[in-house]
Amino acid sequence: MKILKKVLCVFLAAVILCSVSGMFATAAETLPQNASYIAGDATGDGIINSSDALAVINHVTKAVPITDVVRRTAGDVTGDDKLTSSDALMILNFKVGNIESKDFVRKNFNVQQVANLYYDPYTGHVVDEKGAGVVGYGYDAKSGVFYATGEGWQREVGYTEAYDRAAVLAAMPLDTIRIKFNYGGKQWMVQLWKGFYGFLFSGCEIGFYNRPDSTSDDLKTYNIVKPDFYQDITVKFNYLLHSFTRSDHAWWLTGFTPTANISALQAPLSIPLMRMETTIKFNDAGLYNAFIQGLKDVDHIFANYTGNTRAFKFIDGKNMRELGNKTVTFNWQ
Repeated sequence: MKILKKVLCVFLAAVILCSVSGMFATAAETLPQNASYIAGDATGDGIINSSDALAVINHVTKAVPITDVVRRTAGDVTGDDKLTSSDALMILNFKVGNIESKDFVRKNFNVQQVANLYYDPYTGHVVDEKGAGVVGYGYDAKSGVFYATGEGWQREVGYTEAYDRAAVLAAMPLDTIRIKFNYGGKQWMVQLWKGFYGFLFSGCEIGFYNRPDSTSDDLKTYNIVKPDFYQDITVKFNYLLHSFTRSDHAWWLTGFTPTANISALQAPLSIPLMRMETTIKFNDAGLYNAFIQGLKDVDHIFANYTGNTRAFKFIDGKNMRELGNKTVTFNWQ
């Protein structure tokens, strides 16, 4: 894995250095009074990773300009008041462990540190230096939503359907939909969850997984998809008075909002009231088409708190819609 990351870094670095070195001023512009940021976090998600390097590349080549002055300032890790390919390369070097975040140049750095955690008043995110949060979870102080950063221990363990059955023993009654399909010589599963987490939170999740096509055991572990297959995901969650929206370029997108305590007996009545609306913009046409077919093939929901399934379908024009440009939106209630 580490070797692959380093090879990827070298490859992307070569692409970056050959790209147009468009330069846009950052620090010369006036920052908002409450502006703060984590240096290197050009996307504003509280995590420093390859998505930030890609955002800088897109800005440099004018493909997708970064319009937020704070995000541009965060991306200027070289401290030359410009966004260039050198900033993207430095972010990639941090991601693969060649340098540390202390090597980034910080301007107007108002992020507050408590022990090993960092609070960014501008984004509201609370994470550690690596963006992994506390045991893999971060907090958005603005929306009051907890979330899995996708950079913690969960990346190493993959996923198996047995976890869903065990989750109810940890006070997590959940409904789940498994969208399964084959693509590129692999079995894929895009899984949706909604329900209660520890009876303290309500929320939802979506995760991307795959495994070798030769796998025959349904309970065998799926692997986390490689960064090349991270997708642009937006999830909107609503349950009674609780709601949130989260977006990220990720393999796993989650959100958990504090909710009044609920007993296990109420879960079958309460979870179906939750609404999860998901929009995904795919970066691969073949994967998109395979996913659409998998979405249409869904025929049931699994409830881990009863161990039973109930019928459910995604119907084009009703609760799912293709938006064009490899983008689909679908809702589940």
